[in-house]
Amino acid sequence: MLNVLICGPYPAPIGGISIHIQRLAQLANNLGIKTSICDESATIKPDTFNIRSLNIIKYIKLIYSADIVHIHSSVGILRLCHLLFAFIMKKPIVVTIHSWRHGEFSSFVWTKLLSTLSTHIILVNREISERLQIPAKIIQYFPAFIPPLDAGYELPVEIEYFIETARLQGKKIVSSNAYRIMEYHGQELYGLDLCIEAFSSSILSDKAVLIFSISDPSFNREKIEQYKKFISDRQLGNTIYLQIGAIDYYNLLKLSDLSIRATNTDGDAISVRESLFLNKPCIASDCIKRPEGTYLFENRSATSLAKVIKKALRAADEINASTESLQKIENFYQNLYAGNR
Repeated sequence: MLNVLICGPYPAPIGGISIHIQRLAQLANNLGIKTSICDESATIKPDTFNIRSLNIIKYIKLIYSADIVHIHSSVGILRLCHLLFAFIMKKPIVVTIHSWRHGEFSSFVWTKLLSTLSTHIILVNREISERLQIPAKIIQYFPAFIPPLDAGYELPVEIEYFIETARLQGKKIVSSNAYRIMEYHGQELYGLDLCIEAFSSSILSDKAVLIFSISDPSFNREKIEQYKKFISDRQLGNTIYLQIGAIDYYNLLKLSDLSIRATNTDGDAISVRESLFLNKPCIASDCIKRPEGTYLFENRSATSLAKVIKKALRAADEINASTESLQKIENFYQNLYAGNR
């Protein structure tokens, strides 16, 4: 049986890449492909090998026993470690680049490393190739989205109550999420500040409520507390619900009327494709090219965001989005692994 070692963050905590890896492993197993995980997340799980455990012997054994090493790392030193060990052991190396936020020099160095050491590279969007000048013969473009293959987890009762209360008031449910509260180029990466500003207006708060989920609240706790205080001081508690801690965001999307992806940079956001897959209108910043069917607003503009939210609310039941079929996704990964063994 083909054995693929998947390297990258694995839930928990929940983030776009970790969810992708979890679903990819499930998908591969359903296709009769054995998978092993080399977890990189800061949370060490007892049943999953984590490279941060520094167990070099077990790490080498994982790579040695694999037929293919599939790297999803966003941490440079870990990506380099996987590349070098797999290359030395002459393993076919597949690398998926989910996003790219490096400068010109770093991009030049990584272009050389990836071009030399990798067998196959998957880019989740074409914007990444503008910074990484990798030979076209080893590149393939494919979205990161894989639909959930199980029922997932129930939402906290507090969120269900918040949604039920809003429904009784005749309001729409809008959802958004962030892996962490962090900055990119001096601005809030996931746009929570924009969402709060947009929903501070009675024009929106009279029509909809916002549920914003932060998967990993251990990072930047002080900033999270500032947001919570702002919501409390402005008496927005009935309009904006901050979910602190990981939840099943896909199940939240099922109960939502539309979603927001307000990032100021991005890869191929799984949450956008999940929303479209569920036929829910999705509002996203225009920082990159988004999937067909997405409502775009001007990057880092709360005014533009509010305007597009109002437009999307009026069309919440009319969107006709283009989605990836599960069969197409299965075929892609089956051919990918069979062609690189």
